[in-house]
Amino acid sequence: MESVYTPPDSIVVDRIQRAFPSDELRERARATNLIQRERKRDVVALFYTLSLGFAAGSDRSIQAFLERYVEMADCDELSYATFHGWFEPGFVALLREILDDAIENLDTGQSELTGRLERFRDVLIVDATIISLYQDARDVYTLDDDRAGAKLHLTESLSTGLPTRFQTTDGKTHERSQLPTGEWVAGALVLFDLGYYDFWLFDRIDANDGWFVSRVKENADFEIVEELRTWRGNSIPLEGQSLQAVLDDLQRQEIDVRITLSFDRKQGSGASATRTFRLVGVRNDDSGEYHLYLTNLARDDYRAPDIAQLYRARWEIELLFKELKSRFGLDEINTTDAYIIEALIIMAALSLLMSRVIVNELQKLDATQRDCADDASASSTRLPRRRCSHAVERHAHLIQLYLMLDLGYELPDLDSLLLWSSRDPNPHRPRLREQVESGEFW
Repeated sequence: MESVYTPPDSIVVDRIQRAFPSDELRERARATNLIQRERKRDVVALFYTLSLGFAAGSDRSIQAFLERYVEMADCDELSYATFHGWFEPGFVALLREILDDAIENLDTGQSELTGRLERFRDVLIVDATIISLYQDARDVYTLDDDRAGAKLHLTESLSTGLPTRFQTTDGKTHERSQLPTGEWVAGALVLFDLGYYDFWLFDRIDANDGWFVSRVKENADFEIVEELRTWRGNSIPLEGQSLQAVLDDLQRQEIDVRITLSFDRKQGSGASATRTFRLVGVRNDDSGEYHLYLTNLARDDYRAPDIAQLYRARWEIELLFKELKSRFGLDEINTTDAYIIEALIIMAALSLLMSRVIVNELQKLDATQRDCADDASASSTRLPRRRCSHAVERHAHLIQLYLMLDLGYELPDLDSLLLWSSRDPNPHRPRLREQVESGEFW
């Protein structure tokens, strides 16, 4: 009796299926009638094809995804036109639903903050980035008069390294308009760059029992109402001064004062309010200039250098954007179809979540193998997240193969697959050699 090969058990494959259960994926698709409308569309195979389509050397084009899908679903009669047509509003809405659910519920097992950060429920880093698109996509994704671009608005949790908010708009949409305020900030520290410089926003975070640290605009001028640190000798007194009037004359290493600022009590209402917040500055020894920050953190808990150090964590979101673009394809959107653009952006986020799930499982496996499963920090140090992510990227195609076999899919006929993949979709187009052999002279 011929034996059937089964791959060795993999805790990574098991973790992927627990994070994105195939039964749940099919149930979601049934709710949108996607399965009934197209028999060839296997939503489980399609989802894993797209979410694991970031293997090293792979491009994230529709043709590449089609070839991967045919490998997994073994349907070599599927045409490019049919596959392209699957990226319709209903399918994009399904992907968005899966993403929103994963952002809300996915557990990577990494949530504890230590040291300077242990008092916070989480540290949330808010930023946006531009995704360059073909100019013909300007009708939907306008960047300026000559260019097309989408803007990705993202909030990252420092504790998990994952997005907690993920929104796409055209490139002209202002960052601040996409950031709601409310109870979601309670107990968290929120870090902003100048794209979110808004006094009303700072007031709302403070009112909802959150904390914030924001850079300060170069020309910002505030009335200083209290010095929180005094200096010996002939230091310039700051109380009652305006910031810009004294800033150029200061030589002290740190600025730590309380200032007043005015803003509309409710956006667009015209009624103003005045609040006091803390302004700190740390002098750069090379340039002699101050890096200034606004915050509502108390001096007793965080001195001026601590505030500057906290703000350095904002660099994590820049690394996340770089990862989304370089590893998960946000710099390779080679289409003008609005639905495909949106689908590829969502799939980049889902690919990121998939990668994080795998990395976390590898870190736990490493800790177990070293007989210290409770020492998560040591495991993270031994297997840094970004090095793990590179390993996952290099072997993503193999992960998909293991997953495919574990889910009960059969390996495709290799000869037929290679033959299908090699066929020219434009067989009647003249080839150079044919033109040379039999074409007319000009």
